[in-house]
Amino acid sequence: MADLKERVRLVSLYRLYGELLSGTQKEILSSYLLYDLSIGEIAEEKGVTRAAAFDAIKKGEKKLEGYEKRLHSLETREKIAARLQKALEGDDTTLRKEVLSLKEEIDDGI
Repeated sequence: MADLKERVRLVSLYRLYGELLSGTQKEILSSYLLYDLSIGEIAEEKGVTRAAAFDAIKKGEKKLEGYEKRLHSLETREKIAARLQKALEGDDTTLRKEVLSLKEEIDDGI
């Protein structure tokens, strides 16, 4: 289960920060994360060794994690989603207050 959660996290990071990767890293991570190609399939498709494909994946993942560590975009989105979910479980007054609070945070640039 941890592997699935990690993969979902990496896909989310890729969707947030993928444009910041080099062209090759972006293509290889896209094939790996979004199209679920194996390292061997990626290596064959790109005309590189399996080691080179693996290395590009690991370096790309490390860059994505580095961007998140500095920018916290995914963390912020997850917190907002959790707060909205909690607000939806409360009464109408709670929901209204929480939505207004989140709107203010968004307006202030989070």
